[in-house]
Amino acid sequence: MKDIKKVFVSVGQGSQYRGMGYELYKHNNIFKSSIEESETIIQKHLKRSLIEELYAANDTKFDDLLITHPAIVAVEIAMYEVLKSLGILPDYILGNSLGEFAAGVVAEIWNAKSAIEASIIQAKCIEKSGIIGKGGMIAVIDQEQLLDKNSFLAYNLYLASNNFDGHYTISGLNDDLENFQNFLKKQNISFIRLPVKVPFHSPLIDKSLLDFKKYLSVFGSIKQQPNQKFISGLKCTEVVVISDDYFAQVVSKHINFSKSVDYIQGKGDFLYIDIGPSGTGSTFVNYNLKNTHNYSKTFSIMSPFKKENEKLIELQEILKANNSYVY
Repeated sequence: MKDIKKVFVSVGQGSQYRGMGYELYKHNNIFKSSIEESETIIQKHLKRSLIEELYAANDTKFDDLLITHPAIVAVEIAMYEVLKSLGILPDYILGNSLGEFAAGVVAEIWNAKSAIEASIIQAKCIEKSGIIGKGGMIAVIDQEQLLDKNSFLAYNLYLASNNFDGHYTISGLNDDLENFQNFLKKQNISFIRLPVKVPFHSPLIDKSLLDFKKYLSVFGSIKQQPNQKFISGLKCTEVVVISDDYFAQVVSKHINFSKSVDYIQGKGDFLYIDIGPSGTGSTFVNYNLKNTHNYSKTFSIMSPFKKENEKLIELQEILKANNSYVY
């Protein structure tokens, strides 16, 4: 496949873990410098160390929204900076949920500092509302589609996202989630409770985001027209104008990842490069590409297996072989 076009994919809450990007932080000066810039911003606003939280903390749990929110954005921005330094630039950008913050940096909707600060303010607004710890999210894995797709409604839950056939995310309050999980166990349906203590992508956080919307309305750092082809995970299409409350909607409204991939695939074959920390984006894309006639591929760099430097070399070799290295 010659001259393959590239899509950068960034994802949000649930993809985080301590140590994400550690090999790059140790061995790649571009990545380290970007993380250090984010560290300065986070120290200013939270009086906490991003670097210590990522690479020195002993606690394996990593679900404190005040630090995980900006941490995910910071790591994805740093990964983008590394790729840019290698001359690897996207033809399209696809952000998913909080991943749209980093995608916005790639598309030059705002700069890295603005994206990090906005993620912190959003987390603070959500914390102030008191919703943290009262709800969460679960990923349901029902590839044989044995379950009624609307069964969660009986448990006062919400469909947060459609990821791929037989895989979707449910959001809601803790007691309701527990009851639904017990139901899933009885039905022998697999599920994963995500490391998220907020019912994102549901009406339950609408009030939590009112102050954040006010912040965005006077923010003044959002460029309403992206400089690059920006595929909105929220709208499932290319967006050329960004509304003032867009970055509130991306974490509160239902998202359909499958529909976004379908939209991109309608434009041809692509190499989807996951700039997220865990490979979630490439996994979701890969499942959406199954059983379709295409030559698209996926590639992830960061993962808990800490093979980032090897993966970067592999990616460069793939792009050179396809005459698609530097744009």
